[in-house]
Amino acid sequence: MKALRALFVAGALVSLLLAPRPAAAAPSGEPRIRDLSIVYDGGQVLASFRLDGGFTPHVLDRIESGLPTTLAYELELDRDRKRWWDDSLDSTRLEVVAMFNAVTREYLVNTKLGGKLIDSETLHDPGDLERAMTRFTALPVFPLQHPDAHERYLLRVRVELGMGHVIYFVPVLHTTDWVESNKIRVRNP
Repeated sequence: MKALRALFVAGALVSLLLAPRPAAAAPSGEPRIRDLSIVYDGGQVLASFRLDGGFTPHVLDRIESGLPTTLAYELELDRDRKRWWDDSLDSTRLEVVAMFNAVTREYLVNTKLGGKLIDSETLHDPGDLERAMTRFTALPVFPLQHPDAHERYLLRVRVELGMGHVIYFVPVLHTTDWVESNKIRVRNP
């Protein structure tokens, strides 16, 4: 009986340690997606959001060392269902890759959506580099050709911040929590 009780307590402690933390309990210094909103315009879902706390001095040092550095945003378009899990309609990756040219002191920033290059720009200032990698306004992320006027749609976003290690040798992928946008209903004219 004591062994069974000890096993139960150990299982409860492990589940508490491995349980995901709620987004509200995250410390303010952790990277997170902010100001996520979507609109529907011309058959496209347009997303606006920013990443706070993800462009650290470590990221800038990595870029300035000459290594290509990527912030990969995962985007998921869902159909909102009130009393059930949301229905996933589509998903894609937004990758922002920065490379530094030490000779010209320029940053090349390539932005890819779903593996296709959508923007490429050359920047000189680290502040502009941070804005290019972490702030997006009215970015067309999903086509929605025949939306149902009775359905509500939303966007979920998180960002992959890179690989790290637990106990010095177990690799883990660091990501932010998923963030949900406002819900939109598309009215047909």
